[in-house]
Amino acid sequence: MKNKLLIAISTLILGLSSCSDSYLDVSDELAGGLQSVDEIFDNPSYTRRWYANIFTGIPDYSEMVRADWDGGGQTGLHNPWTGMTDEINTSYGDNANYMISVRNSSNMGFHRWNILYQLIRQANIFLEKAKVIPASGTNADQLTEEEFNRMRISALFVRAYYHYLLMEQYGPIPIMDRAYGPLEDLDVPRRPLDDVINFIDSELTAVIPLLPQSPITDDNFKALPTKGVALALRGKLWIFAASPLFNGGFQEALSLTNSDGTSLFPAADPSKWNKAEQALREFIEYADAGNYELFTVRDNNGNIDPDQSVYRVFQEYSKEIIWATSVNGFNGIEWGDRFERRSTPRSEPNGIGSTAVVQELVDDFYMKDGLPISSTGFLNGSPLYSEIGTSELNGVQVYNMWIDREPRFYNTVFFAGRRWHISNNVTHFYMGSPNDRSGQHTPNGYLLYKRYNRTVHMVSPGVRMVFRPSIIFRLAEFYLLYAEALNEVEPGNPNVLEYINRVRERAGLPALQVLNPAIVGNRDLQRQAIRRESRIELATEGQRYFDVRRWMIAEDTEGRQGGDFHGMNMAGSETTFYQRTWFQTRYFERKQYFHPIPFTEMQKSKVLVQNPGW
Repeated sequence: MKNKLLIAISTLILGLSSCSDSYLDVSDELAGGLQSVDEIFDNPSYTRRWYANIFTGIPDYSEMVRADWDGGGQTGLHNPWTGMTDEINTSYGDNANYMISVRNSSNMGFHRWNILYQLIRQANIFLEKAKVIPASGTNADQLTEEEFNRMRISALFVRAYYHYLLMEQYGPIPIMDRAYGPLEDLDVPRRPLDDVINFIDSELTAVIPLLPQSPITDDNFKALPTKGVALALRGKLWIFAASPLFNGGFQEALSLTNSDGTSLFPAADPSKWNKAEQALREFIEYADAGNYELFTVRDNNGNIDPDQSVYRVFQEYSKEIIWATSVNGFNGIEWGDRFERRSTPRSEPNGIGSTAVVQELVDDFYMKDGLPISSTGFLNGSPLYSEIGTSELNGVQVYNMWIDREPRFYNTVFFAGRRWHISNNVTHFYMGSPNDRSGQHTPNGYLLYKRYNRTVHMVSPGVRMVFRPSIIFRLAEFYLLYAEALNEVEPGNPNVLEYINRVRERAGLPALQVLNPAIVGNRDLQRQAIRRESRIELATEGQRYFDVRRWMIAEDTEGRQGGDFHGMNMAGSETTFYQRTWFQTRYFERKQYFHPIPFTEMQKSKVLVQNPGW
């Protein structure tokens, strides 16, 4: 399956040159020893290779743990974000403990800038130079008009998508809508944020009717963009445009100008929420017309099995997946070394057990009755919750904090006293246990369990690798985004709660208005509920980092990114282990709402201005 999914893309990937002088340079390797770029586009094979390389900037959100020795290190096109936000601690790799020290523009990593601008320029060259190539002489290879048109349309979409990814990280950026010649000045200034948003929007609007109009079912081409993918991206573009960080809420940015006095950040414009709602509604109508649906597993009586539903949605292709890539880090380089192995307890064969869920995420999951563990503005706390004593779970006495939690909790968090799914062994992390602080270990007594495949067993002849699609967009996220935009425009519209509750129903939880009738039509309470649902449903998938920033709550209790983070007492005995314990202090400064423009680019440029605070 894995080798089939990107037959026109991933099998032809070529590396970028490491000696580029500018973020707009194109690798000489792609020229394949030819004398000029023009010769590439006279050859069908070289043209396809050039085209294939354009797609190498599509993110892989499965790559959460990676270091230089096992594949070149992480970039902003992997998923370091979940280890840099209030979700996990990786204890290993390029982003391990990344936020425990103050960052500046020269040591802030995980950039997208150079990689994507190189690929945007390659896309622009392709769009300007590629052409139909008829068969000639004894050479039967050709690039037909039909194939060329498909390639051109996909390249247009990818160019817009890469501009979006840059905007998501940096805010206002240079717009590169054409290829620059070798004698042209490549030092291009940033454009006002509204210009960037409108450029991406116009590009997507133009390409939507040209892309495949239905989801692709052929495994060979599922990673290619479609109408649904473009509609989803356009909705996400406008939800960012309407959110406080991008819409006048970041006061320090409002005075940022280019050297000619052009303002880069706009004043607040509430009407952008209307555009976000409209764009997302167009996607939702397309999705609900039978193109996408939430993945569910049903029992013999036709009822949703929430445990299997929230597990298997990440294990296989389904109609919930809007877009995914087959190039992923789930398998890593050795027995799932980047994912499964680091989520496997050391007490199990070949386990390392070092990717930990922070206590703050553990606390935010609901109880099985759909209520939070403590009262919030939108729901009262659950009477089921207790941090005293133990209760039986699968024949084992387990700390009451972890009893009677919702299915997504058990699919995301592996905790002390739980049985390992293959061996059935009970796992412990206290001092003296096989998973204590000796060697590489979890720093706080939890492990990440979400997206783990439960047939993987790290011994021969066990199952060492199981392919899973690396999801870029899935329907549950867009149900919540639509509810968010609609709530800001028309909080009394019943679809606000309808789309939140669809996600909750799949997870086996009651509707919000059943638990609290006062929530209906209350913009503030519904907003709180949407953000909490996003926190739980999308945990560790790579969006939390960007959501708390666009909402501008990274300094608030609800989305706190700095300060003390907790877990269980790894220095404790079999009994004193079960105590909330500090394990790490992280730093967040307001400047971190946006990434800095890379320091090396600022050194080279005469026109780029840096983001506030950097």
